[in-house]
Amino acid sequence: MKKMTAGMLGLTLLSTTLLAACGGGATTGTEKEPAANPSTGEASSAKEPMKINLFREGPALPAPDQDIILPELNKALNMDLVYNTAPTEYAQQLNVKIAGGTPPDVFGVNKVQMEQFAKQGMLLDLTPYLKDMNHLTPENGFTETHMKKGVVDGKQFAIPYRPLIPVQTTFWVRQDWLDKLGLEQPTTLEELKAVAKAFVEQDPDGNGKHDTQGITGNGFNGTLSPIFAAFGVAAPGQMMIRDNQVAYSTAMPETAQAVEFIKGMIEEKLIDPEFLTNNGLMHQEKAFKGQAGIVYAHWAHMKRPDMVEKMNAINPSQEWTQLDAMSGPGGKFADFYDEGGTNLRLVIPKSLESQPEKVAKVLEYINYVSGGEGQILVNYGIKDRNYKIVDGNIDIIEEMVTEMGHASIHQITGRVEMEYLTTKFGELAPYFEFTNNLPYISVYTNFASTPEGVNPADKSKYEEEEMIKFIHGKRPIAEMSAFVQTLKDTFQLDLYIAEADKALKDLGFIE
Repeated sequence: MKKMTAGMLGLTLLSTTLLAACGGGATTGTEKEPAANPSTGEASSAKEPMKINLFREGPALPAPDQDIILPELNKALNMDLVYNTAPTEYAQQLNVKIAGGTPPDVFGVNKVQMEQFAKQGMLLDLTPYLKDMNHLTPENGFTETHMKKGVVDGKQFAIPYRPLIPVQTTFWVRQDWLDKLGLEQPTTLEELKAVAKAFVEQDPDGNGKHDTQGITGNGFNGTLSPIFAAFGVAAPGQMMIRDNQVAYSTAMPETAQAVEFIKGMIEEKLIDPEFLTNNGLMHQEKAFKGQAGIVYAHWAHMKRPDMVEKMNAINPSQEWTQLDAMSGPGGKFADFYDEGGTNLRLVIPKSLESQPEKVAKVLEYINYVSGGEGQILVNYGIKDRNYKIVDGNIDIIEEMVTEMGHASIHQITGRVEMEYLTTKFGELAPYFEFTNNLPYISVYTNFASTPEGVNPADKSKYEEEEMIKFIHGKRPIAEMSAFVQTLKDTFQLDLYIAEADKALKDLGFIE
């Protein structure tokens, strides 16, 4: 049985009303539409449903006859939600809409777009409205730190999507190979290296060939990030805080030490030579096929029922164990986590201020799906169809799970992640609870603004290219300082750091 905690269920009892602040900032003096109850969604007038246009990047919604959530939202809020997405070229399509004078009523932006539009006076300041949005509370995941992801120059211009589990990807090891070779689970970097070496050299699959790899993963960070973390530093390109100052991870001495260690593992052929080009689930597939004994993978990609079925179809005898964070010269950290990162930022155009009734309806919609009955709807579907209440808890109806496959697109402000996972995937709790408790290094990269006149893509491209040269021995590690100097001289790294310093001071992260 999959159950929801009592705290989440208790939100269904909320019945406070979204009051006049939802029309705050309007200066027309026109009579406002009576607001709906944000918990029950019952409209307090008999007006025709109000059309709301939402636009965001992402996959398309299911066909109308397959989307069971949208009609329920429209009925609860007396609205006609026109939900449009763009899987590709979102920024271009959004710019066309804005330039044509028809911006969506609510739309998604990244940090750069948020700052650009806010500074151009194109976004509605949401600050005066927040106090009456009763579901946007710290208890519901909208903490002070989280809400800062939507702040520009001290004003709240965006509602950010709530955070997921900080660390969801860990090293996994073939337990049956460890047992066969008489090895213990590694707990330190040196032990990890020793196990990888044994898997390469001691024929753990017993086929008489030296054809097994030690470690595989998905790209640079998706393979090496936990190694950098064990040296006490985030992977290259991140803004950290050290001694109340901004520190750029690439330029820190621990990065050179980590690079030296990784270079040694690559030279000994302990890491999948294709790790940089692995994408999708290629790393998992290599692991399941017995090509590697250690894989850096998401818990769901290893233990979700469909993934276990996939694994067993290849070799039902294989056994994978989730590893703790590796201890190293910099302490015990599993990975880094960007405190400023978020999947989506929702904004409202300033031009909508002339339609206070529509502003109120958009805010009512955002508030409704962020807690109480609205959050339960977008998370779990329709009561007695997709879930039942058993002993005061939500119990998922298994045979109706498939029609909720699209539900996440309606979770426009996210969800309280651990409660959601426990309710929907309770049998997998040992794995996501394990990752949720792992120690990590906080970075603040996405709180920092991009300096004017510089191209971050150019800097990132050069940085990645040179780091790959270092770990493969194609550039001497002794040239790390010269590499960092080029970042400063050619790619204006000092400007990035200065912008980060200003942003983190303004937001109160450093004094």
